[in-house]
Order: sequence, then structure tokens, then C-alpha cells
Amino acid sequence: MLRNSVLLFSILSLIFLSSCGKKEDAISTDLIEKSTTIKFEKDMMDFGTLTSGEVVTSSFKFKNTGKNDLIISSVTANCGCAIADYPKNPIKPNGEGQITVRYDSEGSSGIRIMKEISVLANTTPSTTRLRITADVN
Repeated sequence: MLRNSVLLFSILSLIFLSSCGKKEDAISTDLIEKSTTIKFEKDMMDFGTLTSGEVVTSSFKFKNTGKNDLIISSVTANCGCAIADYPKNPIKPNGEGQITVRYDSEGSSGIRIMKEISVLANTTPSTTRLRITADVN
């Protein structure tokens, strides 16, 4: 039984090691060649003082400052109280766009909130972090 396990482990190890090769190197190089840069007008937005239950919306404007199309894969918030809408189509070099954030203060009261929005795109680094803040009464 032990001999069969060692043999199986050896075979799986050989398969795994043989799969590591130029194919993955080509993918990495391809991603680097197609990366771009993004510049936000601002990376933090303060909604000021809100009443608990108030819903506010605002936008983070950005520009593709690189030489390749900007492709935003996802935009996520670190809570369910903030929802972001973003361009699903590629943004050409020097093109502009915006990420619209909607924050629902329901359930927050008497606190200062700071929420983070993560933008995943073909940029270096691949994740850009945006922040929203507010005082909720």
C-alpha cells in the first residue's frame, strides 16, 4: 500500500513539474505587455454627515493614462452597504470613465464610516483602492 502511494505521488509530481514551462511564461509576458495605467481624479470621497437610512451616490472619475486598452474586471466594496457600477467595455488610451458608488447608511448610526472599494483591472498594480467616508447620525 505504501509503495503504491509513493509511486502515485511520484507520477503526480512528474506531471505537475512537466506542466511548468514556457506556456505560463508566455501568459505572464502577455499580461505585462497588455497592462496599462489608470489615474483617478481622487481616490477618497467624503459624503459628509448623513442621517441613518440615507442613500447617497457619487462617482470616481478616471483616465486611462497608459498605451493599452483599460479593462476593469471587477469593482467590489468591503461591505454590502456600498455598491459600485463601472464600465464593462474597454477604455481606450487617454479615454475617460467613472465608477459610480452608491452607499446606503441604513443600520449605521452614531459612527464614522470608512469603506474601501477595490478596482481590479489590467493595471500595475492590478488592484486600486478607493475609499468613501461619512459621519452617520
